[in-house]
Amino acid sequence: MRSPKPVVARVGGPARAGGIGIMAAADIVLAAPSASFAFSEVRIGLIPAVITVPVLHRVAPFAARQLLLTGEVFDATLAARIGLVNIVADDLDGAAAACVKGLLAGGPMALSGTKALLQADLDDTDERYAALLDISARQFTSAEAREGSLSFAEKRPAAWVTG
Repeated sequence: MRSPKPVVARVGGPARAGGIGIMAAADIVLAAPSASFAFSEVRIGLIPAVITVPVLHRVAPFAARQLLLTGEVFDATLAARIGLVNIVADDLDGAAAACVKGLLAGGPMALSGTKALLQADLDDTDERYAALLDISARQFTSAEAREGSLSFAEKRPAAWVTG
């Protein structure tokens, strides 16, 4: 997000957890129709703390609440509808080439200045990230996270799952 140059992400398969955070930090995201997404942290007892900075800046709030809280898998069509993905394309290589060609038509200083304007209301300061890393670290060391990781590795429901 802090890069002065435009960043394009190309998603051709499953994107989960922190991978979605990386995508959300990009300026333009292209995805194949077969790509799938999930904020899977809560399902293994973790808090998706750090990725909320780019995700909440990009994704519609009503969708972020549902998807971050449920950890459910969603498709590229929904990802585009909520703002996580800009373009869904069968030909990802062609779409990426066209996107880059369009970006290269812009003046380098104009692109950098425009990115600065777009980031003006985004709190991605080192202090914000430090606070979120602390939240994440505390949860990572919890009994819940240990159980979630173990249940994931053992391919069984976590102890808190009922029904």
